[in-house]
Amino acid sequence: MLPWHLSACLALVVLAAPACSSTPAPPAAPAAPQLLPAERFDWTGEPISFSMPPAGWRREGETSGVKGIRFVKERSVGEGIGVGDYYILADRNRSSHIREILEKFDSYDYGFAWDKALREAYAYTDTPFSPLESEIAERVNAEVSQAGMAYRNRDRDTAKEHLQEALAAAERLHFSLAEVIDRVEFKPERKQNPEYYHLIGRRDTTIAGEPAVVVDYTVKVPERLQTYSAREAYVVHNSHLFICTFIGLQETLAVFDAIVASIEFPK
Repeated sequence: MLPWHLSACLALVVLAAPACSSTPAPPAAPAAPQLLPAERFDWTGEPISFSMPPAGWRREGETSGVKGIRFVKERSVGEGIGVGDYYILADRNRSSHIREILEKFDSYDYGFAWDKALREAYAYTDTPFSPLESEIAERVNAEVSQAGMAYRNRDRDTAKEHLQEALAAAERLHFSLAEVIDRVEFKPERKQNPEYYHLIGRRDTTIAGEPAVVVDYTVKVPERLQTYSAREAYVVHNSHLFICTFIGLQETLAVFDAIVASIEFPK
């Protein structure tokens, strides 16, 4: 029989062995960004809401091809997040302009205000996004032209009827993501210095229940040692194309993803 003190030592070794041989626990996942409460925006007639970035992000206007908002991280290397409505697409539907003319129809005289309003009712015919847009633009412009002619002849009732036909045609216009994505999607060759950009990947996803596309790339400019991560997300809702952009450090990308995940389209 072993002496009592050896038996006690062996027991301690046996009890301690599993703890010594176990693998270290994996590092804890980084905490999710704590976003600020959501705000609602309506830049071109289609509302959108999303959570605001954490404290330390300064908000600015966004006018680079979109109407929206941009957040710049303070005391950073210039990291930025943008969300906006691609107004070039939104403006191609003239229904809101025609509807406004009809609402104010009885207040117009035969002067400048009427002529200006009618000019804004004409649909764009250059670089259409789809065959349907071309068809509708032709019909809208024909009806608006007939309305102008009738108004000049003092036939207000006929002018109003033509505007109502133009509105009915304009309201048929709709755009899908597949129809518009190629016009705006990030591609290095579209940049002034394509050698600064490196495309990483592209994937289909959904944002607020709508089909969406996400593109990842990096940016390396000669003036900076740092290589920046960049991501763009595109989603169409009710014929409005919303573009979300990020540029900054890889570890900040989680803030952008959380903002995009919080997007909603209020009814």
